Amino acid sequence: MTLTPERADADGPGLRERARTAGQTLGRPLRRMRDRIPSRLRMPLGVGLLALLGYLLWWAAFYPGLMTYDSFTYTWESTTSHWIDDHSIFYISCVWLSLRLTGDYALLTLCQVLGMSAAIGYLAAGLRKFRVRTGWIVAAVVLLLVLPSSGDFVVYVWKDVPYVIGGVLGFAALTHLAAALLRGPRPRSRDGSRDRHRGARRDWLLLGAGFTLVCLSRNNGFLAVLISGAALLLCLPWLWRRILPAVLIPVLIFVGLDRGLYPALGVTQPADYAGNTFVYADIGYVYATTPQVFSAADRQLLSRVAPLRHWKTAGADFYGVDALSRGLDKAAAVAHHDQLMALFLKTLRTSPAAIARVTVCRGTPAWAVNPAKDRTFVMDVRSSPNGYTFMNGHPELYASPYYPSMHVRPLSGTLHHAAEWWYDLGKTPQLNWIIWNGATWCWLGYLVVLRLAHRLRRREVLAPAAVTLGAQLTVFVATPAPLFRYMATPFFVGVLSLPLLFSRLDRDADPTEPR
Repeated sequence: MTLTPERADADGPGLRERARTAGQTLGRPLRRMRDRIPSRLRMPLGVGLLALLGYLLWWAAFYPGLMTYDSFTYTWESTTSHWIDDHSIFYISCVWLSLRLTGDYALLTLCQVLGMSAAIGYLAAGLRKFRVRTGWIVAAVVLLLVLPSSGDFVVYVWKDVPYVIGGVLGFAALTHLAAALLRGPRPRSRDGSRDRHRGARRDWLLLGAGFTLVCLSRNNGFLAVLISGAALLLCLPWLWRRILPAVLIPVLIFVGLDRGLYPALGVTQPADYAGNTFVYADIGYVYATTPQVFSAADRQLLSRVAPLRHWKTAGADFYGVDALSRGLDKAAAVAHHDQLMALFLKTLRTSPAAIARVTVCRGTPAWAVNPAKDRTFVMDVRSSPNGYTFMNGHPELYASPYYPSMHVRPLSGTLHHAAEWWYDLGKTPQLNWIIWNGATWCWLGYLVVLRLAHRLRRREVLAPAAVTLGAQLTVFVATPAPLFRYMATPFFVGVLSLPLLFSRLDRDADPTEPR
């Protein structure tokens, strides 16, 4: 039937009314579901769901997860009964559990997505207590999801992912605690008399949970937690009774597992070589720059571990330790461990300036806003048939029943190509300092917190920055190579700190009054 203009005009209102009625019918269950959620939880839950949606898109684009050289190490150790305490045993166990239960990495990477989304939703509730508009919080989360460096990071099979999740969770808990402390009077003593202004017990427990995840995810995570704890004691000395348990219990859990339970279960301790690569790199740098300080006996010792030419050439790389480590005879290094340690102490006495110089240069990822020579190495989103050369030494993985899972099998080809194109675009060298450099966001996060603390004249506002400081100084002290992942925690925290720029708290305002 041909519809005349008069007929169309007559039926138009009816069609619109039926569409409106259908929309109302479909919207009722959603409204009822929303009404069942307490009003204070709606915004953080919505932000958490937004983060979950964004990370699920990355997860679907690179299903079941992205892999690195370390990912193949975890798989080989856990599936061939070669458990070695050179990486996080906690995370290797997670890899093993995911493979045993499902035969794939998807369960593990999905749990990482859920964990990060929950931490971001919890953080959103803490930022709201600083009278930040929801729009600014959403904008920071969207930026985190869109950046190719932080967007795909959560779907890697990598121990650094739970390490960063723990850092974000700790930052979120400290944001809640700082906001709670602002509601009380200004502290006037350090004797614990203000301990009643200690925030919710839930937030202290979640701070401890975040620190525990940091300790368990990296073998040097305890150092970051201890540094963060020291910073918290400087910011909030009257709360030492709360801070010490939140810091020391996670460290003790890690030590108990690493020194007690893991060896009892048959986990092999790494050789002395693995824990002293920084010592060897320091010796190599001093030898490359001032070989005259080494005696004939010292040179003979070095030649037993590697050719002197290798010490001189690879040792000159003061940005990392990997170049030197790859050419050392590991068995010889273990056999001459005591002599090498004595040689290191000798070089430390004779060339302290050189050791200090190489430490600062090696710590470039922790402080350099625009590192020279593109010194921020990034990950790869393309599958490697030989495990990024790992399988050259362990070809038995080719016959592993899990080998098909060691490659990206996207749930959507279109989504995969779009994400890969966006990732490659983000590797533009001119954008490296902002997209991939964690130090840039580290300093930005500090500036945001310092600005708010100066405006409010309250030292409690500085507490959330303790998480960033712990991660940054850990990288500065001991980093084997200028990799993005080592400064990923300051990167995430820096981006998520941006909404505090728009806090509407005033110095003399009561934070408890209605917004």
